Amino acid sequence: MRIDDFLWLSYKDLTEKKVRTTLTILMVMIGVASIVALVSLTEGISASVQTSLQTLGPTSIILSGSKGFTTTDVSRLSGLPNVSAVIPIIEGSGHLLANGQNTSVTVVGISTEGITELLDGVNMYEGSLYSDSISPTVVVGQSVAFPSSFDGRQNLQVGYPVTLYTGGHGSSQSVTVSVVGILDSYASLIVPIDSAVVMSLPAAGLLLHRSTYSTILVRASNTSTVNSVAQLITNIYGSSVSVVTTQQIAQTADKIIGSITTLLVIIAGISLLVAAIGIMNIMLISVYERTHDIGILKSIGFKNSHILLVFLMQSLIIGVAGGIAGIAAGVGSAYGLSYISSHVSSTGAAGAPGAGPTASYGRGPQAHGGATFVAAGGAGQAMASSSSSSISFQPVFTIETMAVALLVAVIVSAIAGVYPAWRASKLEPIDALRQL
Repeated sequence: MRIDDFLWLSYKDLTEKKVRTTLTILMVMIGVASIVALVSLTEGISASVQTSLQTLGPTSIILSGSKGFTTTDVSRLSGLPNVSAVIPIIEGSGHLLANGQNTSVTVVGISTEGITELLDGVNMYEGSLYSDSISPTVVVGQSVAFPSSFDGRQNLQVGYPVTLYTGGHGSSQSVTVSVVGILDSYASLIVPIDSAVVMSLPAAGLLLHRSTYSTILVRASNTSTVNSVAQLITNIYGSSVSVVTTQQIAQTADKIIGSITTLLVIIAGISLLVAAIGIMNIMLISVYERTHDIGILKSIGFKNSHILLVFLMQSLIIGVAGGIAGIAAGVGSAYGLSYISSHVSSTGAAGAPGAGPTASYGRGPQAHGGATFVAAGGAGQAMASSSSSSISFQPVFTIETMAVALLVAVIVSAIAGVYPAWRASKLEPIDALRQL
């Protein structure tokens, strides 16, 4: 017999039990989809982290401390050997109310030279950069201008008046600032640029009532001096300041992501193990149900190897079908989870719309209307600005991942079908014909 004859016999038996076959393929599909989705998501997160690290550069050293930093600290760090740049940063948190949309944001104060150094060059989507004066001019990130709660449509444009409220409830003060630019999308580990309202250091210090810097970015003169500069800073400040290099972040991120990937693959593997048990169970039932048919096939000349091949091909068909369906489902699930993660992270931290006055919009020359920005001032309220940042990453799919997932599905299905196929091939024709 030709191989296509065996395929037809295998396929015919599977189609006779459509519901059973579909459920078995579904079990394989879930396992494969889990592998493809989870691996692609962790690869996407890893790629996002690496992109952020590349933006920072290999010579960057990040300093943070609970007490903050002063201009004296900046001068001291600038005078250290093998230090090429020192970039102080002020951060605070707040909410932007515009067009009825409440968007969680981070207030960032940094000099124009500092943001250019931080982002390795500033690319503007629209408008220009602010000035290094106390003048209240700001630029906003992509997530602020195009909030997900506004269906990704532009909610702010250059020239919009923005009212900034600082201080707590009952004692808040406001100032109208001008949005002079919108930044391109950036991935940054130090400050969440995409969800930030960025201004000069003097303006941020005044509006947030901050006399100290939240974070300082130090750039070593070259990669060979990074560790020595980091050690020197640690010797100066001791345990009161956290000193982390981008190399350390990269190593830690790789270890964490690698561990997470391994754990997720094991979990997905358990799904495939369950599928394998299901395949074996279904195939054994099929052998029992077709015992009489096996006797007829053997009586007309089918060999043990022929019977073995027919049932083994059934399990292979299930594996291939489940693998292909699983890859498609995994790709869709990965994109869906990525979207949900970005959407939840960008809107979940939003406060109550009543945090400040609601913006009002008119027509004619004032068509742009007004927007209200509520900023939590004071050092004590500059909590983990990352809470207002959005998780921005896209799943990364590789041919290797999909090929391995499909191969694993086929191998697991084949192994699960070996015993039932072997048992079917060993049935004696006379015994098999006796069973109806």
